[in-house]
Amino acid sequence: MVGRVVDRQRRERVILELEHVGSTGVNVDVKGRHVTLSGIVDSYAKKLAARDAARRGAGAVELTDAIQVRLPGTATRSDAEVAAAVTRALEWDVFVPDRRIRLAVSDGKITLEGDVDYSWQWQDTLRVVRHVAGVRAIEDHIHVRPASSPGPRQRSA
Repeated sequence: MVGRVVDRQRRERVILELEHVGSTGVNVDVKGRHVTLSGIVDSYAKKLAARDAARRGAGAVELTDAIQVRLPGTATRSDAEVAAAVTRALEWDVFVPDRRIRLAVSDGKITLEGDVDYSWQWQDTLRVVRHVAGVRAIEDHIHVRPASSPGPRQRSA
């Protein structure tokens, strides 16, 4: 009995968090410390927001994300269009070293590869890509590899 009450309370907290981020269409199932999200959203950014909201609402628990991203009929883009839009978005963001990032697109899933010097460049790259219309998922293979620092300076005599 106590377990069901705790499950119900955890589910209600998750639903409140989902409402705060505007994630309608997401179903919540709670069994013990395991939370499962399912349903359909219209952007990858909304999927990530729902996942984050569930973690906040449920606390440190196991989370299964079975949310599907389905773009509205008029927003459907071909992989070539998604690739072009992601490329432009990366080029326009001054904090992303876009020439060092390679991407591939398959059925709206973006695969990113490359090296960046700082973790904030990696985070910014993911932030930019997740908000491009047509992106359904991101597979991240970007590595943070700090540039080697210059050698010691020579003193002038």
